[in-house]
Amino acid sequence: MKMYLLVLVGLAIGLVVPVLAYEQNAVDPEVRQQIEAVLAKYHEAYNNNDAAAIAALYTADAFEVFEKDAAGGAASGREAIEKRYAEQFASNPSKLSLTLIQVYPFGDGVCAISELSRRFRAGKGYHANIFVREADEWKIRLAYAD
Repeated sequence: MKMYLLVLVGLAIGLVVPVLAYEQNAVDPEVRQQIEAVLAKYHEAYNNNDAAAIAALYTADAFEVFEKDAAGGAASGREAIEKRYAEQFASNPSKLSLTLIQVYPFGDGVCAISELSRRFRAGKGYHANIFVREADEWKIRLAYAD
């Protein structure tokens, strides 16, 4: 009887520990909604060709890398990011669609993976952002798009 009890306790612990670990790695639904709100602002600003509004969503020390874009390469800092978007919108305005796929904790912030598509360009890509809290707002510290 003691053997069955030990096996049962072992199974219970074996099943509970992964569940607790999963819950600790999950992002609070309220945080997910806040990240979605920031991405909605990004989406709106992009589709309005508003480089200043986009740059305002980034931290002062943000870093951004675009792989396939006409504005490919890296930009470091809010001012450089704003300048790159302004140049991109002046030479090739387009519309963007973002769909949030996954949000998960990442260090002291949150990582958000979105699928993106641009009107006037075939195919889809992915957009990854690392968000951090700055005062009472979530800001983008790192962005990557392919």
